[in-house]
Amino acid sequence: MKPKKMVEALHQRIVSARESAGFSITEAAQKLGFKHYQSLSTIEKGTRKVNANELIEMSRLYGRGLDCFFEPEVLREPSPLWRKIEKSNIQKEQRQFLLFLEKYSNLENLLGLKRRWTEIRSSYDRDDFRNDGFVVADKLGADIHKKLDLGSRSACNLLNVLENNLRFKILHLPLKDGVSGASVVEDTLGVGILVNMKDAPWRRHYDLAHELFHIVTWNIFSPEEIGDGTKKTKPEQYADIFASSLLLPAGHLIEALKEISTNNEIKKVDIIELAKDFGVSTDAILWRLVNLKKLTRTQVQKIIADPEFHDLDCTLRRGLYGEYKTSKFPARYISLACRCLMEGKISRGTFAECLEIDRGEVDDYLAEMGFAEQNYEKIAVA
Repeated sequence: MKPKKMVEALHQRIVSARESAGFSITEAAQKLGFKHYQSLSTIEKGTRKVNANELIEMSRLYGRGLDCFFEPEVLREPSPLWRKIEKSNIQKEQRQFLLFLEKYSNLENLLGLKRRWTEIRSSYDRDDFRNDGFVVADKLGADIHKKLDLGSRSACNLLNVLENNLRFKILHLPLKDGVSGASVVEDTLGVGILVNMKDAPWRRHYDLAHELFHIVTWNIFSPEEIGDGTKKTKPEQYADIFASSLLLPAGHLIEALKEISTNNEIKKVDIIELAKDFGVSTDAILWRLVNLKKLTRTQVQKIIADPEFHDLDCTLRRGLYGEYKTSKFPARYISLACRCLMEGKISRGTFAECLEIDRGEVDDYLAEMGFAEQNYEKIAVA
């Protein structure tokens, strides 16, 4: 694009960036420090030029690199699959998610790291799911469990295996109530999963497994078939079956049930103890036991509707919330950012932006993470 045309298109890029980040013009103007929204409006209409400082502030607020305002072509953004209980505006959260993936991908590229997620793509196709989708989803969960070597308590290992073995990019954000998370697969960015950090730990485990199904079957179901995340479409139901099979392997669950129950009787407290042991919700245990023909659907519906059971579950789990605290950024992302800074691949300013800290905190942050200068002295040839 010629310089003159780039300038002419700049105001259109500014409008697009704001709208894609989910800000109204009034809200954006206030956050950018304009006294009146008309000031931003004149920039967006192209009747007033934007200065460098204003453009920098816009790039920060809208979660965009400065180059996006001047690129010859506006690339279409990836479209994550969202899961939520009702229609809600998730544009700001989506931009945060995609910006995180862009930064993460850049760190990987700077260090020459390859992606590995293709190793677990499903060998099944549409016809397999069309014939008996629920059976296939259950089997696929068992297959992936074995392939990832998740052990008897999958929930404890899943996050680490996905982040470090398969190099998934997993972000935890405090999402709106009713929004569980999202997933996306894109050639440039790799695989991304977003999880609601406000949810209970056992709910986060299940959501992670649920989103993994969508990653594994990314090229099987269309976005239209999966839906906008507010309805239990067939692929969404398959994802729930897959998550149960992955997190609650039949053999390990039956063995644990035999050990915990007495006189071959299943008690309500046994269900809660199993849920605590496997790191999942009591609902997940109950419906898995229905699937394994240890309980009937009627029995489970009655238990779930019992308020006393719910209160007992909350009481017995009360101390577990603190044991599963999570941070916004994954440890691998933090480590890659530290490596890139120590190896001179990014500036201190870029490092601070990646980790959302002040530049003055960089040295203390590096020391806390164990990335001191002496740790980067050469000791041998690899």
